[in-house]
Amino acid sequence: MSGGKRLGRKDKAGAMLVELVMVMLLLALFGVTIYTMIISGADTQERVVRQKDAQTDARIALSYINVRLRQNDSGGKIFVEPLELTGQNAIVIRTRTFDYEYDTWIYCLNGRLYECLTDPGSPPTEELSFHIVDIEGFEPVLNDDGSIVNTVNYLYGEAEQNLSSTIYLRSTYTGGWFF
Repeated sequence: MSGGKRLGRKDKAGAMLVELVMVMLLLALFGVTIYTMIISGADTQERVVRQKDAQTDARIALSYINVRLRQNDSGGKIFVEPLELTGQNAIVIRTRTFDYEYDTWIYCLNGRLYECLTDPGSPPTEELSFHIVDIEGFEPVLNDDGSIVNTVNYLYGEAEQNLSSTIYLRSTYTGGWFF
């Protein structure tokens, strides 16, 4: 006989119960850890997607504005004017032909970029405006050299970022040959 004591049936059942409880506890701990990692990863992915969407919307806004300016670049058509509705500058494209006359306003209001067609000299209204894309802000500046600097603001995380582009209007270019 060996010097050790043999476990009885009740002792074996008790040891198995302790082992079972320990395994279940470890599995529960492992499950909670995995669940926490999945939730954290999903939150991170959602935040990154929101940031990229905001950046994409800002690029879309800037591209839209630049295309509209290039489409309408002819003498005396494009202006930057203050807009009473927002208190900020807006782009005004004046269209005057034999058949029709209207102004196209491009402006930002309440975190949205809008375009609005109005009668000549009339200011835009939000009700008649076409929503282009969501952005934090938009500021056009007409320089003395005939260029328009467009700056679009957006939120990237908690920080406000901006994208800018400069369009040199052919209709106002005065320095040398322009190709």
